[in-house]
Order: sequence, then C-alpha cells, then structure tokens
Amino acid sequence: MERHIRAVDQPAAWPKRYLGDGVYAAFDGLGVWLTAENGAEATDSIYLESEVLIELRRFVDDAQRGRG
Repeated sequence: MERHIRAVDQPAAWPKRYLGDGVYAAFDGLGVWLTAENGAEATDSIYLESEVLIELRRFVDDAQRGRG
C-alpha cells in the first residue's frame, strides 16, 4: 500500500484535486484515492474502488432525499 500512497503524492502520476478541509482526491484509472494532508504530506489515505464509489453516490443521493 505504501507504493500507492507515494504515487498519489506525485502530481505527475495522478493529478490531485483539492476537495477542501485538507482532503485531496486522485483518480488512478480504476478508483479514487482520497488523502488527508497536513500541508506537507499525506497523513491518511483511503482507496475507493468503482463499486464503492457507486455506493457512495447512492448514499449521498439518498441522504439528500431524506432517506439517509
């Protein structure tokens, strides 16, 4: 897993997009890496595969409709 975290930290590999609150996202072609950063480095990371992204989108849609 360390290999992936280092790759996310390399903007040339997968450009990161700042989402706010110290959270960045990077798409690797299959899923999304979310990293929490302290201004100098990624302190935490999570990988969301495409199936998980679909479920996350459903969760947000349901929550916005009051079915959360």
